[in-house]
Amino acid sequence: MNYIDVFSNLGFNFNVDLKLKPFEIEKNSALTERLKNSVFYYKSPNNTNTSFYLITIFLEDSEIKLIRKYIWNKNDADLIFYYPHDDKELIMMYAKYSPKVEYKDSILDKFLTSQKDLDKIEVIKHWKFDSGVFWLNYHSFIDKAKYRGIDKELISTLKSLKEQLFINLSSLIIDENKRNEIVQALIDRTLYIKYLEDNHIINFHFYGHYFNDINLNYEKLLENNSGSDLNKLFKKIHEIFNNSLFDQPTIEEKFLTIDVRNLISTSFKANLDTGQLRLFDFQFDVLPVEFISYIYEVFLSDKQKENGIYYTPKKLAQLIIDEVINEDQIGSILDPSSGSGMFLIVGYQRLLEIAKKQNLEPLDSIEKIKFRTKLLSENIFGIEKEITAQRFTLFSLSLQIFTGIEPTDIKDFIANELKENKKINLFSEYSFFENIKHANSLNIYEEPFKDKCFSYLVGNPPFFEIPDTNEYKNEVDFLNFYKVKVKDDNEVIAKNIIGRSQISQSFFLKIKDWSDINTRFGFVSNSSNFYNDYSENFQEYFYSNYGIEKLYELSRVKDILFEKAKESVVAIIFTNNYNDNLISYYPVDLGLFSDKPFELLIIQEDKVVNIEQKKLISKGLRLRDFLVGNDFDRNLISKMSSNLPMGTYLNSVHRGFEIWGEDARKKEFNLSKEDWRKTTDIEKTEYLKKFIEKYFNAYYSKQYNKPYIKPANLKPFIKIPSNQFISSIDNFHRPRINKEIYIGEKLIFTRIGSKLNCVFSKDDDYFDFSVYTVKLKDNGYYNLFQAILNSWTIQFYLDFYLRKRVFDSFSRIGNDDILNIPIPKEIDQDLASEIAAISENLSNGKFDYIEKESELNELVFDLYELSYWEKQRIRDYFLPKQRIGRKINQLHSYKISINEIISFYLKNEIIIEETTTDFNLKVVKISLNNYSNSPDSDKVKKYILNEIFEQNPNGNFLASQEKIYGTDCVYIIKEDINKNWTETKAFEDGQDILKHILNIK
Repeated sequence: MNYIDVFSNLGFNFNVDLKLKPFEIEKNSALTERLKNSVFYYKSPNNTNTSFYLITIFLEDSEIKLIRKYIWNKNDADLIFYYPHDDKELIMMYAKYSPKVEYKDSILDKFLTSQKDLDKIEVIKHWKFDSGVFWLNYHSFIDKAKYRGIDKELISTLKSLKEQLFINLSSLIIDENKRNEIVQALIDRTLYIKYLEDNHIINFHFYGHYFNDINLNYEKLLENNSGSDLNKLFKKIHEIFNNSLFDQPTIEEKFLTIDVRNLISTSFKANLDTGQLRLFDFQFDVLPVEFISYIYEVFLSDKQKENGIYYTPKKLAQLIIDEVINEDQIGSILDPSSGSGMFLIVGYQRLLEIAKKQNLEPLDSIEKIKFRTKLLSENIFGIEKEITAQRFTLFSLSLQIFTGIEPTDIKDFIANELKENKKINLFSEYSFFENIKHANSLNIYEEPFKDKCFSYLVGNPPFFEIPDTNEYKNEVDFLNFYKVKVKDDNEVIAKNIIGRSQISQSFFLKIKDWSDINTRFGFVSNSSNFYNDYSENFQEYFYSNYGIEKLYELSRVKDILFEKAKESVVAIIFTNNYNDNLISYYPVDLGLFSDKPFELLIIQEDKVVNIEQKKLISKGLRLRDFLVGNDFDRNLISKMSSNLPMGTYLNSVHRGFEIWGEDARKKEFNLSKEDWRKTTDIEKTEYLKKFIEKYFNAYYSKQYNKPYIKPANLKPFIKIPSNQFISSIDNFHRPRINKEIYIGEKLIFTRIGSKLNCVFSKDDDYFDFSVYTVKLKDNGYYNLFQAILNSWTIQFYLDFYLRKRVFDSFSRIGNDDILNIPIPKEIDQDLASEIAAISENLSNGKFDYIEKESELNELVFDLYELSYWEKQRIRDYFLPKQRIGRKINQLHSYKISINEIISFYLKNEIIIEETTTDFNLKVVKISLNNYSNSPDSDKVKKYILNEIFEQNPNGNFLASQEKIYGTDCVYIIKEDINKNWTETKAFEDGQDILKHILNIK
């Protein structure tokens, strides 16, 4: 059977979705010629990860290796099908494996096209690629796949080269910053030249004209020629391509030693036996240009990473650019913190897409280059403080000009220009290199792009608290002197708006200067700017001065976007036009396929929450209200909030002493603030060590007679004896003036962590600032309040409404949060006495908490007069997460509850079936009309999901749709985690289904 018959029978159309694709294998023109009319390409829909190449001629193993490397570099396919003419075997390979993985290990499956294998070949039908269900049949492969993306392989290879160059130049360049600058220049110039050579932009005509040797290339130049020839090459590239990267920094010939040149030239040679990929394996003629930005990670210092400086992944930049440039309108783009240039690259790609749509881009390759250079110089602008990042922005953008240009056209043009004019004039008319400023956006004395407005402002500014040091003098001056216009044209100093000197908030003030009434904005921001209390002034400014269109809450997917980021982020789309905006708030969540190799970022329109911006301005709502939970959770929170705030019952709220800080350093070591700035990290560690050794002791004594209480000493109702003792709190940084807080009856509980771990103590306890203490007006309430603060009810309220950084490390509560913990308006004294008695017994050790936990929580539920469904919602929230597997009757309560909810509205009886299937999923089928012709859920598990998606072709399996609606039934597909199949989830699923089938709100 020929390939057309095979793939046509599978549902593919060679005129529509399986099209011829040109292949050009570098340095193998014979193979390139043979591949003509023999390679087809299927591009999958978004978020299914099933794009593939079909190759239909016979290939030697060595040729298959070359093609795998080409497709791996191109990074536009997930699979490769190999089916030579008249062969009976169809081979399917995984395209994401790097060239160092053996051919046989890359084979995912083999199919015979004879009659006996027709059942097996069903797994690669067209609809399965469109829906993503294809991966159902290969889940075991995904589980064991050792996948490492080309971006990470490229970083690993370059990191090795950087480290070797850095060591090699250590004796010639003592200053590490200068050495790093030279190493970076050598690497980015090498990559640029490799890109030009791989794309035939510089070729034998070029080397023949300038070096009198048509056989020369960069690799041979490194091996056989001098440092002066290398600098001559750099100079010529600077002249021809108007590329400042080859001008500065100047690399002296003494640094271009034989060893340095050999290191770079060796990096080109394949050495797959060592398991280390060389630059030879990366084909820059097909490698996506945006991958170059990932190289930035290699050059980021540890300090920069600590300061929240990361490259932005393309999927996030693409999301923001698509929302900001949401109409086909070419305009100027500024990124005021451009980093490695990802936003500008994606933005430029969007402008090119618009130009093609509007037939603005010429067809001729050379005219196309001129047009792109002009478009770039007129519309792409950036500001970057770090010289390393600025260079990569320039580097990445300069390569983007050549994407998709026919190499032979450039080759012929260069040959003709050198022959006729003795030089190449292609890039001299327009230059964008001055558009990417090496500058500080927050410099109020030398303002980049002063008085210039842009159509689009995008970016991902760093997020950290600006330190009061000389290094950040410009940023500190911005806080102290930059004036912001607010209502009625009044002016306010920036620091009076910005919370805790947060640098990202400074950017949100500054961007006004580069905008007009028509400017559209799209930025990544640390979540705390919009959720934390200390940023209230900033929030008031932002909500009152910008019109917010969309906000993507990305806390739950932080790890697939920023692997090392410490804080969660949001993406926010806004304008200068506030007009009672209705904000679309998207709580983006992890799906089944959010992990490698898919790492899908799924935006589900059905999960969007609409928020009135005017309610944010009036403080009737907070964005934090929507961070956790859904409308049902918020209704419960609202009910609880109507009770009395705990502050009504308190005499005081305090935190303990701070051990180490400016006051302690000055007192103990006579170190001023300026002295401390000049101290090395090693010296700082040594000072702290001496301080701890002097003022802390592991044993109780007459001198060290005060137990030091840390969060680790606190468990619900129980204080674990201290193993550290202090002599006096006066030695510490902030000992607290009111020392009564440490003495006598009090509640103490932790500030940081997922639980309060509240303890009622009558002892003298000396605790640090990670512990809160409260003293009650009525001493008779201590045991009751201890139980309330340890209850599920209050933990639920804190998690859903008050806790800061709830998805990050070191989640915490603030002083105001404690004051606002709800206490019943009218306390039922009988219930209160019963609760207090259990609480006291737990404190005295008469019971273990686990023995009384459930009983105590049920009593607290009753104290707050919660309904059945409210109690169940809280119980289910604290259900220990575990897999259901094949446990019998685990879905019994779920099925009873959803049946009761739906049946009430329907005339006919409904039938509910369940089954377990692949990928650790459970499927519940709800037949709404007694009987459904759709597949039963007790089908063999391998086929149930295949049949559901075949009958519902608009469904996307990888996008983790929980509900798929058939003509007379609903399929609910969720991971077999108990928390997905609780009574609470049955209630919510039932409400969703009713809205869908009855069209009710």
